[in-house]
Amino acid sequence: MNAGGQRLRSILSQQWKHNRAAFVTWVVLRLLVVLILIRSAMIGLWENVFICLLVLFLFLLPSILAKRFGIAFPSGLQIVILLHIFACEILGELGCYYVRYPHWDTITHTVWGFLCAAIGYAMVDLLNRNERTHFQLSPAFLAVVAFCFSMTIGVLWEFFEYGVDGIF
Repeated sequence: MNAGGQRLRSILSQQWKHNRAAFVTWVVLRLLVVLILIRSAMIGLWENVFICLLVLFLFLLPSILAKRFGIAFPSGLQIVILLHIFACEILGELGCYYVRYPHWDTITHTVWGFLCAAIGYAMVDLLNRNERTHFQLSPAFLAVVAFCFSMTIGVLWEFFEYGVDGIF
């Protein structure tokens, strides 16, 4: 086995040992996406194949960020992120939930806002717990930063969405 395969096996075994619920969620969702990808390729829906490849990449992002920056995402946050990606891209886009269910877009945007707030809170909390920094931030300040982070990401996303809609 090559070095890349051994490294992947090591990462997967660490995930299994430390975060079983997130690992099982990741494997099940990944298998579903791969099956949808294969079916889409067999019937020639190449846009769906591209979306499935994008989702498979997005599923790896929490692990990449955790490894690259040494950030340990809580199991619950990882599961919600994975389910959100699946709900938006696979159910929303490929399953046409955005058309079938009138409030699907509102639900996914609301969950995304809460996820951004949780990520913003976690980032500032990491600074708060870091031994190299010499300050302690109050919980109220952390909540305000999380809210502002969430709103900023939401506005940037809307700018991006508007720009892409205008271009394409």
